[in-house]
Amino acid sequence: MRFRFVPAVVLCVCAAALAACGEEPSSPAPASSAAPASTAAPAAGAAPASSAASDAGPDAAGGAAGTIAEDKALCRELNTAAKDLRTGITEAQQDGGGVKAADAKRTFTAFTRTVTEAVASAPDSAVVAAAAAIADELGAAAAAADPIGTAADSDFAKLGNDLTAACKTAGVEIMF
Repeated sequence: MRFRFVPAVVLCVCAAALAACGEEPSSPAPASSAAPASTAAPAAGAAPASSAASDAGPDAAGGAAGTIAEDKALCRELNTAAKDLRTGITEAQQDGGGVKAADAKRTFTAFTRTVTEAVASAPDSAVVAAAAAIADELGAAAAAADPIGTAADSDFAKLGNDLTAACKTAGVEIMF
């Protein structure tokens, strides 16, 4: 029974994250382009962002523009990885709705590897932090005996919402 229920829960979590993508644009749309840059720093972590902002000096605006451009590229890459993750799990679903542990491990591991490689050279930002957290969560799920159950019991939905919000701040809509 759990194997039929868990994939449904994971798919619902993905659907909820997608629904959140469609609802939020009405709020940030009126904001100026300077607002996303100022809201990205607190999302990455209060202490490191505060000290980085105070140490950056007058060149902070140029660095922020570079980070936003890099975040946009990273978000596009993460969107592709998320699509591959959804496709992998959907294709692995059996007639009864379950997903074999080996198939889930393979899909989760591929996603984790893609995200880990993508964030390895990226500068610190809210997008990088959110992506790394999701990669860590799915990496742990891939290592578990029941990867789908572990992912369903984790904070995956919250982490997906965090990544979606960070990418929106960078100006990219993703479907995570």
